[in-house]
Amino acid sequence: MIMILSLLQQSACSSSISTAKASENQPGASPSADTAAPPASASVPPSASESPEVSKTDVPEKTAADDSYFSDAAFAGNSLVDGFRLFSGLSGCAYYAATSMTVAGASSKAAIKLDNGQMGTIVQALSQKPFGKIYILLGINEIGSNTSAFIDQYGKMLDTIIAAQPNCKIYVMSLTPVSRTKSESSDTYSMSRINEYNTALHKLAADKACYYLDLVSALAGPDGYLPADETTDGVHFAPKTYQKWCAYLKTHYV
Repeated sequence: MIMILSLLQQSACSSSISTAKASENQPGASPSADTAAPPASASVPPSASESPEVSKTDVPEKTAADDSYFSDAAFAGNSLVDGFRLFSGLSGCAYYAATSMTVAGASSKAAIKLDNGQMGTIVQALSQKPFGKIYILLGINEIGSNTSAFIDQYGKMLDTIIAAQPNCKIYVMSLTPVSRTKSESSDTYSMSRINEYNTALHKLAADKACYYLDLVSALAGPDGYLPADETTDGVHFAPKTYQKWCAYLKTHYV
């Protein structure tokens, strides 16, 4: 994959995160957003009716927290989380992310350098010491998979993390918006498909007593898509968008 963001990420590796590429797709999964261009096809524009309903699992807006609030936090996920590490300006927390990471890969791919120096999975990294907060972003790289199968895998992953971190606040972050051009070029990476996944993730978060963060409402423009000037490829973000994401997290917490 040749992308400006990916090159930046590979050159800015830190000891707290492994950006080792986990590009192999899971059985039944679509080519990842990090590694393959989707098939060309028209898609249905996003609709407000597809947004998750507000419930007790949603996180209210509050006065902005400072960076110290995240000192006991861990961020886990795919290359978008790595971009957040690089460009959000938020440091002092743990980052466990790998390019092309999927929910299945989070429990099976040894792509993360653990505290003991060995390579392990994201789930192992999240279980190696106590955290006060865990933020998870996964899903865009398996967006072509069956939604029920995706949610089943995600639920099992959450069960393992919750068992290891019973006193931790776990935030399930929604899939992020894509640009209009990306959405309209593919049935797979369409906003309609992303909204379908997010509706299911919202329900899963409630079922598992986790918290849900709606990154589409935080990052999409008035038309419901990621602004064209805030993305390099329709999926990954310009630096200012990672900062916008960070500002949203600082004002949405429990």
